[in-house]
Amino acid sequence: MWGGGLRRGKILFSLINFFTLKQVPNRATAAMAAQLYKTHTGQLFHAGSIAIINVGLPARGKTHGSRSLIRYMNWLGVKSKSFHMGQYRRRLYGTDISADYFDLGNETMAAARIRSEDSCIQDIIEYLTSGGGQLAIFDASNLRAERRREIYERFEQHQIRALFIEYICENEAIVDENIRKVKITSPDYITMDADAAAADFKERIARMAPYYETIEDRDMSFIKLYNVGEHIVVNNIRGYLQSRVVFYMMNLHISDRTIYLARSGESSNEGSYKADAPLSETGHKYAQNLRDAIYRRIAERNQQVLAKTGVDLSTRKLKVWTSTHVKSYQTAEYFSQRDNVTVRRRMLLKGLNPGVCENLPLDQVRAKFPDEYQAYLRDPYHHRYSLAESYHDVSVRLEPVILELERERDDILIIAPESALRCIYAYFAPQGLPDSLIPTLAFPRSIFVELTPTAYGCKERRIGISSPNE
Repeated sequence: MWGGGLRRGKILFSLINFFTLKQVPNRATAAMAAQLYKTHTGQLFHAGSIAIINVGLPARGKTHGSRSLIRYMNWLGVKSKSFHMGQYRRRLYGTDISADYFDLGNETMAAARIRSEDSCIQDIIEYLTSGGGQLAIFDASNLRAERRREIYERFEQHQIRALFIEYICENEAIVDENIRKVKITSPDYITMDADAAAADFKERIARMAPYYETIEDRDMSFIKLYNVGEHIVVNNIRGYLQSRVVFYMMNLHISDRTIYLARSGESSNEGSYKADAPLSETGHKYAQNLRDAIYRRIAERNQQVLAKTGVDLSTRKLKVWTSTHVKSYQTAEYFSQRDNVTVRRRMLLKGLNPGVCENLPLDQVRAKFPDEYQAYLRDPYHHRYSLAESYHDVSVRLEPVILELERERDDILIIAPESALRCIYAYFAPQGLPDSLIPTLAFPRSIFVELTPTAYGCKERRIGISSPNE
């Protein structure tokens, strides 16, 4: 067993050779890691480098799962990257490629397939050995056991630990929905009719299916994910970082959902954190306009999805999460009048506590605490004024919310102070958002933000809140 990781009780996954887990209850988990840790070496948890090797037929959620896992690992501070096999294939051979390429029994295409795979694997090795990365995902089908063993041994030669994640879907409805909502929008089908794209993709799957060999080698470290989170099997997990991967995969799903971020309405004492004042008249007007704008956008989106994919989202629920600040939950109460909407107050969504800077404008902070102010300018994300919180503190506090967001299958509207929204947005933002920019992110009350996590990234829209008559 590889060294490193935690000891005794905390090394649970490392001590267990093989076990099965059912779907995790829909609640926050107590054991959490802190957000955005950093070390001089860039390596966390004394874990070395890990290559995750995906296994499974297309349309089983591999790419979506990889993107989500990479997002979470980077947020923790583990420098991570996903290497998608399709991008290498398109780079070498373009998008107009015969279905024979995907037929593993077609020996004339074998050299082309190996060339694409080897190019991707070599980039992973360079990323993990000299590129500063700690975790990489080889996002490909990897259906044959013999080929998987070759890839495993190649990584082992470079002291890279290999972890296989096999995506198994026994529910054809999930596969069909994934093809319709995700695969036909991939770069391969950007100019193709939806029905023709779906038919072509199913032909690819049919060519590959006869050569699919499930993982049976118990000497290897692997996770088997059934029906994208319904059931999970884990074998020979080694070290703390691999156990964190297992923990995250237990929370994974690929269901399409939308996350909305909106600022709390204006209070009658806007500058004070401690006063916790109720909404002002302007704040109540804002709350009404926000409610109307959100419902308009949901109706518009449902029509667009139905026309494009044939999927009806009209029965999907909206869940509203709000902080316990009075102005936040008063803003959210305007949504509670509909039957398919639930409103939930969450203490963790409270805004950043300003401490001794309560009610002080910037020029007074600079004059009263000159040394503290200079320290803040040097590191605005981690600096903490006396009796206050830093943005890093807020991010650590929000991790249970982040994990529950990943588990949630319904649409979510988060109504919270701007400081909390900044930290949540930073989790979904493109890789590489500097810490120093997080305190500067703006969420004006003229807009709300729509985030849609997908297999090919997180789509963002900023939508106006003003009513149509204004």
